[in-house]
Amino acid sequence: MIDAIKEVGMICAGSKSKSREAILKYERVAEKMPQVDIPVTHHLHGGMYGREINIPAGTVITGQIYKFDHFDIMIEGDITVSTDTDEPKRFTGFNLFKGMSGKKRAGYAHKDTRWITFHPFSSENGDEVQSFVTAESFEDLAEFYISANRADYFNFVSSTGLTEGQILSQVNSKDDQIDDKDFSVYVSESDIQGLGLYTFKNILAGEEICMARINGMRTRAGRYTNHAVFPNAEIKINNGDAAMFATKDIESREELTINYRALINHRANMGDLCQE
Repeated sequence: MIDAIKEVGMICAGSKSKSREAILKYERVAEKMPQVDIPVTHHLHGGMYGREINIPAGTVITGQIYKFDHFDIMIEGDITVSTDTDEPKRFTGFNLFKGMSGKKRAGYAHKDTRWITFHPFSSENGDEVQSFVTAESFEDLAEFYISANRADYFNFVSSTGLTEGQILSQVNSKDDQIDDKDFSVYVSESDIQGLGLYTFKNILAGEEICMARINGMRTRAGRYTNHAVFPNAEIKINNGDAAMFATKDIESREELTINYRALINHRANMGDLCQE
């Protein structure tokens, strides 16, 4: 038991990227060990899918890579789970978690543990849904995000009634841009589209990242932040200024993204649509 808990702890490498490397390295070793059968029950109802697994006591398990945010519900049991920090976490009894897209975890079951993952998708076949909501590798996950973000951006452009050229003309206009001199972010080529905004530092969910607009003028964040259907940040308006906040933990050198639809809705609610 001590060795198993130690293995899970070693996967907690202090950051998302390092933890991903550690869990993949562990899986390559674990594949050569005797395998444990994990019973799976598929629940399909009301346009939703629930995947229930029962993890036997004494089992070390690694999860799949999830493309979308979802809910994890631990019904009962006792399990130690890896995290992106330096320490694993131990959970007992009933627990409800917000499952994050891009997540992959390892765990050690101290007792028989019953776990259900819920997704807002459905079909006649649970295995089909599970295949749709998961990625085979982190490389596949990245490709899925890029394709989804690009497709959703063009859907967004279409919904505005404007052409992409008209939108880019407004975006590229320097009439309302300022040099914000914020050294925590920088501009570089983006896999989503053109140039994007990146961070030099690790950022925790809920933390303010930088200003996007000051006294009605756009900063680099207001100019270069790309659209994503699965963003890691959001922009909030306050007295005419706009600040960007992290909605997920973000690592250094990661591109910062927002959902343009959410921003427009927020600005409409704040009575601030001066750039429409």
